[in-house]
Amino acid sequence: RYPSRYTYIYIERVMEAKKPFDLSALQAGAKSLNNVAPPTTNVAESKDSAAENEELQTFLEELYSKHSGDLDLIFEELSEDPGKAKKYPPEDGVVFATKYRQGFYSYIKHENSGEGKEGDDDEEEEQEAK
Repeated sequence: RYPSRYTYIYIERVMEAKKPFDLSALQAGAKSLNNVAPPTTNVAESKDSAAENEELQTFLEELYSKHSGDLDLIFEELSEDPGKAKKYPPEDGVVFATKYRQGFYSYIKHENSGEGKEGDDDEEEEQEAK
């Protein structure tokens, strides 16, 4: 059996599409990638954020000292849950402040977790009853 005429046409089109790549065009494209400008950072913003971080670090260290390392009192003043801090207690105020700033003692809150919706169940039941 011989190949059909359509097979020959298909093969010709495939061969036309397979053109060898041009190395010089590829190299020119690679050079243009090297000419991309690096992202700029605002030096003033960097200094401001560094100063804010330093202030926060100092505040947290003083808070730790003020409450003599009592995590319940510290987190009560911060209005946060001391669970992770109790599980992984810091050695001193510097370690506490550093870990707190880095989010080590924070919990991830999910919108669908039902937190803060204790009274909503009663309202829904009342609406269903009507």
